Amino acid sequence: MAAEAEAILPVYVPTLDTSSGGISRTILKMAWPVVIERLSISILSAVDAALVGHFVGADGLAAVGIGALLFWIPLAGALAIDVGSTAIVARDVGAGDRSRVQIGLHTAIIAALVWGLLCTAIVFTFAPIFMRMMGAEAAVRPLGVEYLRAGSLGLPMLMVLYAVSGSLRGMGNTWMPMIILIIINIINAAVTYTLISGDIASLGVRASGIGYATAGSTGGVLALLLAASGAAPVRMNVARILHVSRDSFRRLSHIGLPVGLEEAQFMLAFLVYTRIIARLGTHQLAAHSLALRSLEIAILPGFALGTAATALVGRYLGAGQPDMAEAVAKRVRLFAFCTLCTMAVLQFILAPHIVRLFVDDPEVIDTGTKLLRVFAFALPAMGVHASLSGALRGAGDVKFVLGTFTFTAWGIRVPIAAFMVIVLGLGAPFAWLAAVAENWVRAALILRRFAAGKWKTLRV
Repeated sequence: MAAEAEAILPVYVPTLDTSSGGISRTILKMAWPVVIERLSISILSAVDAALVGHFVGADGLAAVGIGALLFWIPLAGALAIDVGSTAIVARDVGAGDRSRVQIGLHTAIIAALVWGLLCTAIVFTFAPIFMRMMGAEAAVRPLGVEYLRAGSLGLPMLMVLYAVSGSLRGMGNTWMPMIILIIINIINAAVTYTLISGDIASLGVRASGIGYATAGSTGGVLALLLAASGAAPVRMNVARILHVSRDSFRRLSHIGLPVGLEEAQFMLAFLVYTRIIARLGTHQLAAHSLALRSLEIAILPGFALGTAATALVGRYLGAGQPDMAEAVAKRVRLFAFCTLCTMAVLQFILAPHIVRLFVDDPEVIDTGTKLLRVFAFALPAMGVHASLSGALRGAGDVKFVLGTFTFTAWGIRVPIAAFMVIVLGLGAPFAWLAAVAENWVRAALILRRFAAGKWKTLRV
């Protein structure tokens, strides 16, 4: 009876203040915990890079950099479940359907756990093959295998963390995922430092993998405990966790599958892009990996605002308020563009100081500085497409976003980079010009799609 009573209770949907200040407050209230959450993820990666760069050196930094890129493929599935659960849960919250919200949460958790177990088996088994495919030099390969195998053990519960976090954001709760990410960031830093510094052990890059796995597993467990505790707007019912339907998986896959394909193909393109840069040698590859870690902090406001747009647009479309959804999306776009313009200026000025935080190799510092300064010109465009892509995903217009990311990654980034490096024999900074061009084209295509307005009539 308790479960039935819970199922029919409506979900509270806050009214959006349509004034300019009200819309801004709604967005910022939703977005700031996501900014902290994303910052925690970025700091986690940055701490790993700094510790490995300091205690192991360029070979270790290159190994962990390649390993982190390879983990992007499993994380594509996690992001698919994350974004899919945010979109469908937000729709059901907007419609006031508590029962479907709970089923959506359960479906996301089950899908994430199955995906995580599969990824662990694949990564652990084929780690040596993956490192060879990426063109890592002989000294780098065994280090990368150690990192991949250790880190893969934490993937099942890390995927669960993504599922619960996405569902909570769809319910309008962004502070719980933020707190969990802060906690696991501390765990990762503590475990990695303890096992790499030599004070207790000196495990090299394996320490970074163990820290990653420990942090991810802890995060998944904490997410499940919070979801079951009743602190969430709609709690996980442990006794009915397997009571899901074919329709719930269909809805999750309708949003999640295109998002997963979008992430997977883009990450695959990025691996090819990195493989091209690997031809330039370990030092330029290390600078490439280091610059990517540094960029995570610069770009996070755009993607955090995009995440908020996914939840808010989905909620107000579910509540039958398309004009409010459009107002939120436009304001998110403005915030993201202005913020990333500011980050671009700071990144250009502070680039050498940022790189020196991670490594003291002069050649890596010089190349890494150039890479960050080149990419500063892409940040404003990234603010536009990251924010509006989030809005389109919340509306269910995921296939267009998939097509756009596929076209720009394979049609612009990869061929331009290959031409610069393989044909002209230029260095990594010229390969990064391809990324600048890609982001501006993507921003133009996403902006045009949003302006057409068809996304406001889609069903999820």
